[in-house]
Amino acid sequence: MQTTRRGFIKGMGALGAAAQITVAPTLIASAVNKANAAEAAKGPVVDYVKSTCVHCVNFCGINVKRQNGVIRAIYPDEARKEFYNDGICPKGVSGVFNTYNPYRVKKPLKRTNPKKGVNEDPGWVEISWEEALNTIADKLKKIREENPSKLVWQHGHGKYLIQDKFPKAWAKAFGTPNVVHRTTVCESARHVADETTWGGHAWMPDLKQTELMLVFGANPYEAEQWARWLDHQILDARERGMKMVYFDPRHSSAAAKSDQWVPIRPGKDVLFCLGMAKQLIEMGYIDEEFLVEYTNSTSLVGADGKILRNSKGEDLVWDTVTKTARPFKEGVRPALRGSYTVQGRKVRTAFEAFVDSLKEITPEYVEEVTSVPARTLLELSREFGEKARIGATVKIDGEEYRYRPVVVHTFRGMAAKEYGVQNWRSGLILMMLVGAMDAVGSQLLHHVNPDYKSRKVAKCEYPPKRVDLQESVFFPYATHNVAQQVALTQLDPEKYGLPYKPEMNIFYATNRPFSTSEALKQFEGYAKTFNVVIDIYLTDVTQVADIVLPDVTYLEDYQFAPTRWTADTSHVAIRQPVVKERAYGVKYSAQEVMLELARRVGFYEDYIKNINKNFKLKKYALDPKNPRITPKELVAALWLEKTKGKPFSYAEEHAFVGKHKKPEDMYHHGVEKHYKGAGKPKINFYAEQLLHTYEKIADLKQKHGIDAIDLERYKVALSPVPTKEHAFPTPHREAKDYPLYLTTYKRMYRNQAGNMSFNPILNNLGPDTDHNFMLIQKQTAKKLGIRNGDEVIIETRVGKARAVAKVVEGQHPDVVSVSYHYGNIGVAYPDWARKGTWINPVLELHPDLIAGMNSFNDTKCKVYKA
Repeated sequence: MQTTRRGFIKGMGALGAAAQITVAPTLIASAVNKANAAEAAKGPVVDYVKSTCVHCVNFCGINVKRQNGVIRAIYPDEARKEFYNDGICPKGVSGVFNTYNPYRVKKPLKRTNPKKGVNEDPGWVEISWEEALNTIADKLKKIREENPSKLVWQHGHGKYLIQDKFPKAWAKAFGTPNVVHRTTVCESARHVADETTWGGHAWMPDLKQTELMLVFGANPYEAEQWARWLDHQILDARERGMKMVYFDPRHSSAAAKSDQWVPIRPGKDVLFCLGMAKQLIEMGYIDEEFLVEYTNSTSLVGADGKILRNSKGEDLVWDTVTKTARPFKEGVRPALRGSYTVQGRKVRTAFEAFVDSLKEITPEYVEEVTSVPARTLLELSREFGEKARIGATVKIDGEEYRYRPVVVHTFRGMAAKEYGVQNWRSGLILMMLVGAMDAVGSQLLHHVNPDYKSRKVAKCEYPPKRVDLQESVFFPYATHNVAQQVALTQLDPEKYGLPYKPEMNIFYATNRPFSTSEALKQFEGYAKTFNVVIDIYLTDVTQVADIVLPDVTYLEDYQFAPTRWTADTSHVAIRQPVVKERAYGVKYSAQEVMLELARRVGFYEDYIKNINKNFKLKKYALDPKNPRITPKELVAALWLEKTKGKPFSYAEEHAFVGKHKKPEDMYHHGVEKHYKGAGKPKINFYAEQLLHTYEKIADLKQKHGIDAIDLERYKVALSPVPTKEHAFPTPHREAKDYPLYLTTYKRMYRNQAGNMSFNPILNNLGPDTDHNFMLIQKQTAKKLGIRNGDEVIIETRVGKARAVAKVVEGQHPDVVSVSYHYGNIGVAYPDWARKGTWINPVLELHPDLIAGMNSFNDTKCKVYKA
């Protein structure tokens, strides 16, 4: 199925501003033949169907052109521009190929080779749906009778196809706690930093009002959550005068479209942010009113780092009126700075403790560690402080709001580290220092909750209930699962005190073992269990599968689509079939498989009850006694509930409904409502709960003799404030013989799910879109005797990888970078889909001990010609 670029383009329409691709007949011959026959009988019938894309986590609106029921092109839905996406990316345009691609799995498959591994041919044979479902159901019945926890359900992109509340409802009805998503190979440390600080996760910059945006390691023009909103919003903001400063070792698309690119060594962002914090304080650019009224920076802290509390458990502050330590109640004016004596104890404010921790972080030290010139630190600190407009307000529709038009933004860049939580906490502290939370032009928080569990001492579960060790003593604040841990636990359950041995994994639309650090261990771990894969292609995870079930594509079924809220909009959306017949006659979608297995194993009614509960279906609740609920009925019920009765016919015509937020909802329903003023909870400027959690872990280690816990590592990680130690992850400290930093990144054309590798349009967009390469800076390459196009070896402490060098100017001289979604190894991939370097096996794994986040960007390496 190899095709030349010339031949490909000849068979395609233009890929331009309208993002249109006309389908090549050679790839959908059978569908076209049917359409031609229909046309001969009654002429061509062209129509359009609206739906929602799922090729990444932006969920853009799409408008699909059909001719006699066959997809001919995918366009952006212009109606969504007002609420989210302005255009669609190449992945969205290419979705038709995933539907009609002949490499799709068309029938259930059974493994005949008992050996499992990356170099094994599974020896697939086709079996009937009845045999496949009966085999799986029999396994499930046995596990459910013995111990339901021995089943692990895993999804990646499957969460976004049908929403993870469905698998969670299914797993709970079955009886297993083990539902595992991919967030720790994405951005979970950022979420957990938010949760431990302000009690929620996810936020958006208020870009229509922002004047200065500092971006650390995100790529909003290519591959990020909200990218299809951020891209055009940032461009609009820059046109009206906003300045964007971009920190990244790699001169990415975002760097190219920024006002200033700051190349920085990987993992050192935290130190730069702390250096900025020190300069803001010394220059006087702090919003004292915000710090006092909204945060716990005024709480008194003892020599042991713990906050002083009264007998009621209330934090004590130093009241500047009565000169005593008291809870922050009406009439009390807390001191932000200073050291005091309370009941014979020396104490200081939490803010003072933070200031003291910054003493050694001089501009010169920041330059030495990060490579960012001291002058740049001083200039950006002053500019950030000035543009924050501390104390300013603005009137909108007659109401007055705080005005702080500066934003610190990140995604995977600061999160994918051993100290990812602390990395992003340093960014949050910058925002708190100038009061840039829920102010006009600042960072707008989502679903603020002072009672969120991560703002408290962690439960530190032991022995763990879950195979991924979520919220156990090992990863106490891992509220977003620990994707890479499942295989490692399966290799040695006793090491982690797991009281059972997993026996079965169901993988739904995920390429889990391919997608994480030290990846070969992942395949080794999954070789120990009976595995079912539900997917449209034979991706890399099928190397360890026993049964593969084909799935339908997002253009062939009803799905309740997730959407991306923005700073000022929100919407509800669906996906629906845009083909009249499923392309290859696949009998069951993943949702239908779940329903069918629930029926055969005996928990169907409980599954439906859990769906009602998880989605809070009340007026339009599903009937558990209805034995044959369809995906369309599921989606219709959710649509009706979420839109308060808007007819489903409207959904089928428009695929979404959107609304604009009022200024009051944008700026006054978060920190203003929950944290401002005396007697209210406070944002955790000082995350003291981490200290208590460390003590709890130490006690459990001693009580149970847990050898897998290194208390020194936990002590560094569980600090109440970010420190300079968090700029030195394990490989940076230990890999002395490896001079270069190795980072990974994502290109717009691919994801790790594996299905993009099969997509010919994406592989032919340009001369280098079907493979990746190792980026290396020109002078560094010259010193190593490496030329552009040379084959090189990337060697780390855990392995070696071959790559092709791409010599560039726009790269930090101490860093090499490889995109992480090429080099597929599954035997079902054709040669043209296997190109490039699979970098994940040589990345060291030192997960964030707070969040469980994968440490993608901490590895050190050496590079030499092959």
